[in-house]
Amino acid sequence: MSVAAVVGAALSHIYLLFYVLAVIVWWRTMRRARREHRALDSAFVFWGELLFWYGGLALIWAGFFHGYEQHIAASSIGWQPSPFEYELGWFEIGIGIAALFVRRQNYGYRLALTIPIVIFSFAAAAQHIALMITRHNFAPNNAGMMLWLNDIIMPLLLAWFAFASRDADR
Repeated sequence: MSVAAVVGAALSHIYLLFYVLAVIVWWRTMRRARREHRALDSAFVFWGELLFWYGGLALIWAGFFHGYEQHIAASSIGWQPSPFEYELGWFEIGIGIAALFVRRQNYGYRLALTIPIVIFSFAAAAQHIALMITRHNFAPNNAGMMLWLNDIIMPLLLAWFAFASRDADR
């Protein structure tokens, strides 16, 4: 395996680091609040961290990948990528930028970010599953960890935290 292949694999899975950072920051925030005798809603705090790290930084990273990296690689081999990739990339970048401000926001702001992320993720899961069924495309981006973690588990977690935090802001 070449160095370029290892670096490419590491960069394409860097989003996993964002999930780990969300858990670490949530844990430290809750520990600090406990030491300072402040009452924080654990679900609300963790929801905010997931939105910041997954909905913010990970989506911005994915947006640049969808919008530009594939176009650069495609142009080098003479292949024309779909213009849908630009739209997808800019949706992810826009939602990601809005999610960077989520930590100090209320329930309504977080919910307004969570709903499109959940819908988008489930639609992506449906498309990936359809590609597996109709075209037998079992590439890692369709059938691997990205499908299960990004397109199924994370939107379920975000929806659950939104539901669990519905009284935290009142």
